[in-house]
Amino acid sequence: METTTHVLGHVDGSSVVSNSGTKVICSVSGPMEPKSRQELPTQLALEIIVKPAEGVQSTREKLMEDQIRSVLTPVLARYLHPRQFVQICLQVLEAGESRDYTVKEVSVCVNAAVLALVDAGVPLLSMCSGTCIGITTEGKQLVVNPTESQLAKCESVHVYCLELGTNENGDIDVRNLLLLDSLGSFDESQLFKVLETGEKECIRLYTELRSVIKDKVAKDFVWRQ
Repeated sequence: METTTHVLGHVDGSSVVSNSGTKVICSVSGPMEPKSRQELPTQLALEIIVKPAEGVQSTREKLMEDQIRSVLTPVLARYLHPRQFVQICLQVLEAGESRDYTVKEVSVCVNAAVLALVDAGVPLLSMCSGTCIGITTEGKQLVVNPTESQLAKCESVHVYCLELGTNENGDIDVRNLLLLDSLGSFDESQLFKVLETGEKECIRLYTELRSVIKDKVAKDFVWRQ
């Protein structure tokens, strides 16, 4: 996974994340004053916009927006900014998959949104990471973050997102399953293998995201050293 933060100048936070042929740029604006119809009296309101790599928005992108919202809402400290509003805009630069699938774009969008939220200084209760896994038609092998050609050879594909944190001992703590969306044919034993493999990959990505954030903080606060 390749990541860059603070790439846009006229928003509060931004990031670019690329993984296995899928590339997404994310911008975060807020917290700011919402329109009256968007205001929530006790919590931070959240708007997510997904723009496709080609063409215009359709129900496919609306589904992705709902999935990403369900992942990000539990990790945001929304009670700290009542009557405020955050807009997350995700532009897919390279889809890395056909329009029949959304798994790769959703997983990369989640990781890009987390980095952009941190870059914007939006408070989080914990972090999350997402990955996608395919099960091949021949051999029933699990492929983590498959390429577009590998995706076409899979009988089922899964997008998997976890809420993660660090406990008092400094160990990584898996707190919650935020999203598991599957497409295709699979059995119970294959699903359990997907859950096991997905957890390991999400933990690896979480460690990578923390490293990126650590380097960013060290760079931003170099004047304190």
